[in-house]
Amino acid sequence: MYDQDQSELILEADFLWREIHVGDEIYLDADFYSSNRRLLCRGAPYQVLAKIDKTCGAQELIVQSYQTRELVAVSPYLVCSYESPEQPILIS
Repeated sequence: MYDQDQSELILEADFLWREIHVGDEIYLDADFYSSNRRLLCRGAPYQVLAKIDKTCGAQELIVQSYQTRELVAVSPYLVCSYESPEQPILIS
């Protein structure tokens, strides 16, 4: 049972990573802490600035913290929802 649940989580996270694009806004399930500092807040929208697919298989979405202005790598496992802009953001 545990293996099935874990497999489903992996598939859902992979699906989210493929569906979310640069420029989309993501929302997190919970606050995100690093070194005892809250970098990202639950319920706040964060624009995806980049996507990383590491050779080891780890996938990350890069967003910017409103509190510290740092770039933060977020796992798709932490994303509870996302929104796509009505008009795509073009970077020239």
